[in-house]
Amino acid sequence: MYYVKTLFFIFCCFFTGFTKGNAQNYTLDSVYYVKIDPFLSKIIALEDLEANIRLSKEEFIIPTNGTLFSPNGQELIKDKKKLYVTIQQTGFLFEYMGLKDSLAIFRRMDVTININYNIGCLIFIHQDHLYSYGGYGFWKSNGHIRKYNYIDRQWDIIPTNNEIFNIGYNWFSKKEGKLYVPFQRITNAGLIGGTPYLNGFNNYQSYIFDMHTLQWEKIGALSKQLIELINKAGTGATMYTFEQGQLLLLSDEAWFLNYQENKVYHNVKAEFNQFLIRRAGLFDTYLYKGNIYSYSTGYKDFTVIPFNLSNFELMNYPIWGRDTSYDIYIAGGIGFMITIMGLIWFFTRKSKRKFEQAQLKLLKTKSVNQAFVGTEVALITLLLNASAENKKVDIFQINHVLGIKDKNIGLQKKVRSDVINTINEKYQFITQGEEPLISSVRKDDDKRFFEYFIANNEIKTIKRLLEKN
Repeated sequence: MYYVKTLFFIFCCFFTGFTKGNAQNYTLDSVYYVKIDPFLSKIIALEDLEANIRLSKEEFIIPTNGTLFSPNGQELIKDKKKLYVTIQQTGFLFEYMGLKDSLAIFRRMDVTININYNIGCLIFIHQDHLYSYGGYGFWKSNGHIRKYNYIDRQWDIIPTNNEIFNIGYNWFSKKEGKLYVPFQRITNAGLIGGTPYLNGFNNYQSYIFDMHTLQWEKIGALSKQLIELINKAGTGATMYTFEQGQLLLLSDEAWFLNYQENKVYHNVKAEFNQFLIRRAGLFDTYLYKGNIYSYSTGYKDFTVIPFNLSNFELMNYPIWGRDTSYDIYIAGGIGFMITIMGLIWFFTRKSKRKFEQAQLKLLKTKSVNQAFVGTEVALITLLLNASAENKKVDIFQINHVLGIKDKNIGLQKKVRSDVINTINEKYQFITQGEEPLISSVRKDDDKRFFEYFIANNEIKTIKRLLEKN
């Protein structure tokens, strides 16, 4: 009986220990009292600091050792009013509540249940509200915009007009209230297609999300030079967001993307590159009043280096430019429309000529095998010759061609009118158009008299008709 009791006692102790350890692995406390070191003391003291600071494991604010969240990174989000700590990949959010007995108090704000859905997301503050954008989780990337709900202590989804995927190359302008995404990296291991979907593929179209309208707007496509640079660096790029833009370490060289002005800068100071290389990931680092502060956990001190764009070379290409990916379709569409219009013009012209020939044949049958008679042809020829010299014909020339120069004025006027009206009627009958062949205007030097001419757009037609007359 003694051995049974002993075994039962050991089993209870083991079960209690297992339960306690298992619970510890899955839960975090709601409040933490954190010992302040020089790094955290500096961050708290800088009331006007606005920054997102990735923390090294030595500087983790929330103690996660022995829990399920031990491998997860932590990030400080600081603005002039608030200081937050997030557990990356989880949505867990802790707020700095002040000091008590030289200890910093951090209280958990959220009751988030889902985890590992927002790996690598961007967290930012806009108008005193916390937002989360994009990330990776459950085998695919996403482009969701989430807003922290202070009442329900959850992250609410914000419906948008599009889903633009986040890959870390992004920047939020607090002044503009706009989120810049120069290109996307889309990953979806749940789709058949092999490596591109499993490892992700790039979509180089550029977008801006406006926090005021909650709409994505396409602004162009990533420049070819920047595409080559990013592809060359691969996934080894280090990215850090400043108030002015995004600092990148690509293939051991520093680059700066000024999203507001759409400009690319390349560092020309080797020592600045070395500074960034030795601080892979830029943990415990922030920009403040033109200087980069990097905290050393070993020396418990900050290294300060100026961040000056005068040490950078402005490149001759932008971050994004006009999107040319659809040019081939536009050119194809224009070519198709030109072809269709050409065919329509060709068949219309051909049909018109056949109709003219039929009308001309009919008119010739009624007019003893000739549509235009001798005096009519003579007048038309006179007008065509004058048009070739960009001139007009007066009534005296017409009277001479019609053989009525010696007749009285009344008869001249009647004959001229009859001949011109007959020519115009025949021409309109043949072409079935409303435009007359012979038109008239008053003379510049004597408004009492008219000058006659054939309009330029009728010349080809009448010449063709005369050939078949």
